[in-house]
Amino acid sequence: MKIRLLKSKAVKSLSESIADNLSNYRNGNFNFLVADPSNFFEIDSAFDELQLALIDGTASNHKEVDCCLAMNDALGFLSPYLARDPRLWIYLTHTFLLEYSRNRWPIPENDQDAITHIRKHFFAAGTRGIERDNAASRLWWMAALCSRVEGLTLKEALTSFLHQYDVRANIVERPTTSQSIPIFSAVLKKLDASYKADKKLFEREKFRAVMKELNLQGGVKLLCALEEDKIGEIVDSCMQ
Repeated sequence: MKIRLLKSKAVKSLSESIADNLSNYRNGNFNFLVADPSNFFEIDSAFDELQLALIDGTASNHKEVDCCLAMNDALGFLSPYLARDPRLWIYLTHTFLLEYSRNRWPIPENDQDAITHIRKHFFAAGTRGIERDNAASRLWWMAALCSRVEGLTLKEALTSFLHQYDVRANIVERPTTSQSIPIFSAVLKKLDASYKADKKLFEREKFRAVMKELNLQGGVKLLCALEEDKIGEIVDSCMQ
């Protein structure tokens, strides 16, 4: 089916009605959004909705790698520009991925906490909201980031990237690392090698020390201008 985006007025209405729709978020649905064509518009690009049905992680079993792979299979062809449009992801978290979103990010019992939680994971505000918080878009962006690594399959890159939250956070919170393909690729390949061996690089203090030293090296050398193999040598030296 063709990709649909919520119209801005529908997004505004949903955002202002979270408290009134708590029962829908907890165990109901938003079929009224689909039933009324005035709530959305289609673009001339189709996707396989059956792939989205494979996204089924829960709070106790995230299945992040599988979910990212399924999202990539369904919508990996999106341009970064379209992938930054919150209207796409808000539509999906309220329709195709509603069940996944509330299973993966269980809604708190306290109503006020629930409103804050829903605004974070079912909507999308700003770059952080799109890339890290929205239940659906975060899967796309993690897959897009890992797909840039040459020499590793997407599954291998995602497995290493998602193996430990603290490691992932240390990478994405450093723009120099996450936004430079050579640096990100070099780091992910070292993580992949460690994952397949002793996993020592995933130790919290060990990886933080490596990233700190890499940042210091970056202050002396322009890392982004170096070849990936040279960056790999620097990462190796940081690990000593």
